[in-house]
Amino acid sequence: MGILSIFKSGNYFDKNIAPKCDYCQNGKRARDGNKVLCEKRGLVDCNYSCGKFVYSPLKRIPVKQLNFVGSLADEDIYSESAGERAEKEALMKAEEEAANSERLRKEAAQHMEAKEKADKERAEKEAAAKAEAEKEAAEKAAAESKAAEEAKEDKEDKEKNAEEAAPDAEDKKSEKPSENAEKK
Repeated sequence: MGILSIFKSGNYFDKNIAPKCDYCQNGKRARDGNKVLCEKRGLVDCNYSCGKFVYSPLKRIPVKQLNFVGSLADEDIYSESAGERAEKEALMKAEEEAANSERLRKEAAQHMEAKEKADKERAEKEAAAKAEAEKEAAEKAAAESKAAEEAKEDKEDKEKNAEEAAPDAEDKKSEKPSENAEKK
């Protein structure tokens, strides 16, 4: 019993198989995987068969493993293990979290900039209002001092007028009795 006995008695290499050019010894698969380049008939469909069919067990690919015949690098035929899927999902989740944290950081920076701008505008408004109040107070103080000076000048003028008028009044008083006496 040798290694070749496995090939003769096994179900995998049964000679009574339905003929297809897909696993014929005379054909080679085209790159698109749906056609076969036959040495006898030319370019034919993979399900086609002719009288020159010779079974080649090494060309037969079980349907459960591959649905599309092509290079092994195609993503359509690559099957992932559960660990690889978990790694991909963890990587995608980490990327999403990084993107979310970056977005939140940018939003926080924008919020801080807006807050600083609002604080600066408010400080400028307060400074302008304070300057305006100081200006009004200075104007009011100047008006009050001017009014006080005018009042002082008016008082001095009245006193002067009163002093000037006082001798005249004494003269008139002294004249009035004499006039009254003359009339009598």
